[in-house]
Amino acid sequence: MFDDKRIPPKTKETVTLRACRRRLPQSILLTGADERLREKCATELCMAALCEAPGNKPYCGKCPGCIRVKAGTHPDMVVLKPEKDKKSVSVKEVRERVTGDLYAAPTEGEVRIFVFHAAENLSDVIQNALLKTVEEPPGHTMFIFLCDQREHLLETVLSRVTEFYLGASPDGVKKDMAPAIAADIAKAMCGDSAYALMLACAPMQKNRRLMRRTAQELILLSRDALAADLSIEPLAGDREAAVRLHARFSAGQLLKLKAAMETVIGFADANANENLLLTRFTSLLEEIMST
Repeated sequence: MFDDKRIPPKTKETVTLRACRRRLPQSILLTGADERLREKCATELCMAALCEAPGNKPYCGKCPGCIRVKAGTHPDMVVLKPEKDKKSVSVKEVRERVTGDLYAAPTEGEVRIFVFHAAENLSDVIQNALLKTVEEPPGHTMFIFLCDQREHLLETVLSRVTEFYLGASPDGVKKDMAPAIAADIAKAMCGDSAYALMLACAPMQKNRRLMRRTAQELILLSRDALAADLSIEPLAGDREAAVRLHARFSAGQLLKLKAAMETVIGFADANANENLLLTRFTSLLEEIMST
């Protein structure tokens, strides 16, 4: 399984072994690579779970179950994919096709599989609605989420799925804005300008996940700045920002920065209002600047 050369050998080995033993996880996350490869791997997982041929091979590719999966017509495979003019499936569709029909028995196979394409665009409302289901799915169900980068999902969801990494996303660097935003914020804090800080925080507006990721990056920057020897390999990606923080703030202030960002992460995980969260994010940084 997963024979594409871009997929890490460890992932191939793990998936193949678990499929042969009929021990695939019930809640799976496929990350990395490109959309086409993620979809191909999801199809393979569905074939492995719904193959009707005997034996311990992952799947035969020729039985009625495999043929229906490849054609996208298997009655026990529910595919949730955004329409062409939309980024994500709706809450209504998830309720009707997933949570509202969760305990129905499989029609032909041993399991019913729910496949979520473009999981990176699932709203927090949908992700939170799926939490309990993903954590303790009925014995005859499987969930497969396809996502370009794991950071786009809530931590509460990530803790409940088994991730199979398929290799680097071709545009992953462009999509993760958090390191650059965190560096800009750190540099603005060192300049003592509240206006500059506001501008540095502006890209996070109405994006709770980006605020959370940026807070994580600021924690790494604060740890780098606390290091006695700044020549060591930094945890964050911007050495210059760490050097500026080290020169501008005391150890006590840097520890406060770390604690403040942990507070932000806590609020983000509790689904705090995005506007209020950004206000709190900025005010905590301003407090550190003024001490």
